[in-house]
Amino acid sequence: MNKKILGLAIVAVVVCALAIFFVPPLLATPQVTPRELDFTVSGTNECLRFLTSTVSVCYVPIATGANENWQLTINCTEMFGGANSWTDVYIYKGYWDKGIDYKCMSKDLYPIIADIESADAQIRGDIPFMASFGGSIPESYTVFFIFPPGGQATFHVTLKQV
Repeated sequence: MNKKILGLAIVAVVVCALAIFFVPPLLATPQVTPRELDFTVSGTNECLRFLTSTVSVCYVPIATGANENWQLTINCTEMFGGANSWTDVYIYKGYWDKGIDYKCMSKDLYPIIADIESADAQIRGDIPFMASFGGSIPESYTVFFIFPPGGQATFHVTLKQV
């Protein structure tokens, strides 16, 4: 009887060890297929605060496959204030696509607001934002930026596999 219990205990330990190594990568797999994006989005705001519920936000959902590299470029084609204008870029380490035509209101982001971090980058009137995503495992990100106040702003967004 003791041999059966010992055998079952060893099997249980092996199964647990395998689960520790193989389940987390499966859970990290994006729920969507990686795809290229190319769109133009426009908007305006009264202020630049996420916590003001009616602030208009642009989002770019990104999913990468294993061993894939993707290049995101955001060019400002029109912004009040010209070349000296800017807006900050934020990133969420997860896939969020609950807006319409890559636009949402800041109140839509309240459930994930604590997990959105500054990317320590800006989109300037004369300098595009560029970032690379990808690695050895599938990953998901969402890049956000707030339409700046003062007048209509237009941005051209591309996401391409490189």
